[in-house]
Amino acid sequence: MKGDMRRRILVGSCLLFALSISGCAILDLFPSKRAEAPGGSDQELLSRADAAIARKKYDEGRKNLQRLINQFPESELVPVARLNVGRAFFNEKRYDEARAEYQRFIELFPQHERVDEARYYMGLSFFRQMEKADRDQSLSRKAIAEFQTLVSEFRDSQYAADAKAKLAECRRQLANKELYVGKFYFNRGAYSAAIRRFETVLKEYPGSEYDDQALYYLGESLWELEQKGAAKPIFERVLSQFPDSDMGPLAAKRLGVALAPNPRRKPTPSFFSTVYTTMTDTFSEVKDAVLDSDLWQTWVP
Repeated sequence: MKGDMRRRILVGSCLLFALSISGCAILDLFPSKRAEAPGGSDQELLSRADAAIARKKYDEGRKNLQRLINQFPESELVPVARLNVGRAFFNEKRYDEARAEYQRFIELFPQHERVDEARYYMGLSFFRQMEKADRDQSLSRKAIAEFQTLVSEFRDSQYAADAKAKLAECRRQLANKELYVGKFYFNRGAYSAAIRRFETVLKEYPGSEYDDQALYYLGESLWELEQKGAAKPIFERVLSQFPDSDMGPLAAKRLGVALAPNPRRKPTPSFFSTVYTTMTDTFSEVKDAVLDSDLWQTWVP
């Protein structure tokens, strides 16, 4: 009796084992029934994200890009997805988040062929947040660091030319800041402190549009400190290096010389001509804005 029971158990176990094997084999015959990754393929997710971002549906675009990154971590499209996440934040003017994404891209893919793009938009995000000359300029300095890295390491980049232009603008901004602070000290009689600022403009940011003013106020500061012997050569530099500058007549007065009329110097515009020019420019800008608007485009057949 016990022997029959053992045989039945053994036969039953063998049958269950055989059924399990055959079941696996049957499932292999129907691969179409396997579960697919939700959302589609990596290429489909990228295309969907690009379309959403083009329609300015940035959240929807980022969700599809994040799905791509999570579901296909080994895909060759992951670097592109990360770049596009940064670009979506940038287009939405969420510059801090854009920088975080671009920085992550640079750290994860330092040898990628589009690292220059990430570096450029890192600098541009700082550039877009720069403050006026009378405010803190830490973002201007950070923009300079990014643009300088791009120009130095990626000379052939398609972004290099604009990075150079932005770099020059950032330096003008810092020169303007130093000039602003220098004038602040000058107007309060703190001439020694003012001199340091004017010298910074000339030494660290040569070629900026503020060189003539920095020179003149440097000479004036020395003059007020009774260092007239040191001030005179500086006033002479104003006359020789910047003959068209508004600082010229002031420097000439300090030197006690008559400044010959310069035919190249443009006369100061009258009040009414300035108002007319300003109004003309304003109306032109309004006209362009109206013509470019979506409402106008719907009216035009």
